Amino acid sequence: MINEKRVEELAGIIKEMNYKPIKFDNPELFPEPDEFIYPNYVFFMVSIDHRTGFDVNWKYRGSDLLFYLARKKQMEVRDFFTAENMIKIDANQIREIFNFQGLVIREPEERAFLLRDCAEKLLEKYEGDVMNLIRSARFYSDAICEKLKEFKAYSDPLRKKSYLFLKILKRQGFGIFGKIWFPVDNVLVKVAINSGIVEPEREILEKIIKKELLGEEEVFKLRKETEIALKMLSEESEIEADIIDDILWTYGRRRGETSLDCRVEKSALERFLKFIETRKLEPNFPHSWFF
Repeated sequence: MINEKRVEELAGIIKEMNYKPIKFDNPELFPEPDEFIYPNYVFFMVSIDHRTGFDVNWKYRGSDLLFYLARKKQMEVRDFFTAENMIKIDANQIREIFNFQGLVIREPEERAFLLRDCAEKLLEKYEGDVMNLIRSARFYSDAICEKLKEFKAYSDPLRKKSYLFLKILKRQGFGIFGKIWFPVDNVLVKVAINSGIVEPEREILEKIIKKELLGEEEVFKLRKETEIALKMLSEESEIEADIIDDILWTYGRRRGETSLDCRVEKSALERFLKFIETRKLEPNFPHSWFF
């Protein structure tokens, strides 16, 4: 169930935060923007951006650490994250690249499989360049998402990775137009529940409180409700979804200071953090490469 009053309250706070969006140009995480290396790097990296297991106490963790390690490799081999290379990648290479102080990324075999699938289809249908896919969709977000569904990593019916991919390209001025909605992952679901904008039905809430493993249908229901609530939040605040997503995702997983702290009003940030931490629940999600 959606709590519309809580959505309205959160919208007001987010407006007051006056967030200045990032551009996804951190040189430790991303290559120099261009028309080939950058978009293909992002395409392949987003395809394996799900629950990395990199829960470390360092300046980067989780998704950020995934990109940091990838960027290190890409600086050694400029065209490494392109279809011609990814078609040959295996689990041993994944273990070697995505290794931080002896901590190896989860499910290296699965991630290698997803990368090869992306490369195979990109070579077969788009001459090995994701920009050809985007051009064939005339840069329209919905059409791009429909084409991305052909790739196993991007086949999530709620388009989590597709929206994340488009969000990054949009910030870099790739001319993407049309709506880019929320890439609803486990972080956003947790924020929705703990802020009270989503009230799970009793049976699901009891499982969450007991930290029992949720079923796939239960997770889909929570993700869908979160998506609806966040769309309402975007409309109520009159702030685009991808902008709000930066805030919810960063602070939904924060530990200490974050890269957004200097980009928001501190007084509103305090209210925001208190609001999204009304509860302290930790849903136990089953494995999925969708999110």
